[in-house]
Amino acid sequence: MNAPETTEYFTPAHSMEWELSLRRSRFISQVAPARDREDVERMLALRRLRFRDATHHCYAWRLGFGERLSALSHDAGEPSGTAGKPILQALEVRRLTNVLCAVTRYFGGTKLGTGGLIRAYRAAAFGVIDRARLVASFPVVRVQLEYDYAFAGAVEQTLRQFRATVTAQDFSARVRCTVEIHRDEAEVVRAMLTEACSGRIEITIPSA
Repeated sequence: MNAPETTEYFTPAHSMEWELSLRRSRFISQVAPARDREDVERMLALRRLRFRDATHHCYAWRLGFGERLSALSHDAGEPSGTAGKPILQALEVRRLTNVLCAVTRYFGGTKLGTGGLIRAYRAAAFGVIDRARLVASFPVVRVQLEYDYAFAGAVEQTLRQFRATVTAQDFSARVRCTVEIHRDEAEVVRAMLTEACSGRIEITIPSA
């Protein structure tokens, strides 16, 4: 069994923008929650369309947790390592995941140099992150439950004790629902639901 997740992660509660002006260049930064790569690509496409006349659209993203965490940064035409990397470092320092941070630049006519660019993109990333409302983020599993209506109250009361979110429900002959649960609490939830329903509940937890 894998060791419990010990690193605390955060995710922006919603999309946030902030602007930095430096030597006539404009750096418009955005931090936003992202569920997956498709989410990231959609937001980047919208950003490029919205700021279609901008000089650069640099970004970094992080998705997942622990050993499954993946990340990518992109300089978007700026000198290598001067844009995407400092943005990514800001995400790492603030322990963000499931997040996109993009910085759009309008060139003001004055070159900033390698060091100046690194400082500017770092400031733009930290500037928007530190103004955003962050919420705790944790790895979840989607658990499938099926039980008789007589146990609905017991199930609801049990789930309220955990960080559980019901994402789908089907009320037919029996109650069927999908619940997102903190990965490290899944087995405890299974045991408590089984006891609360006297064993008359079907619980399917995907393997890690």
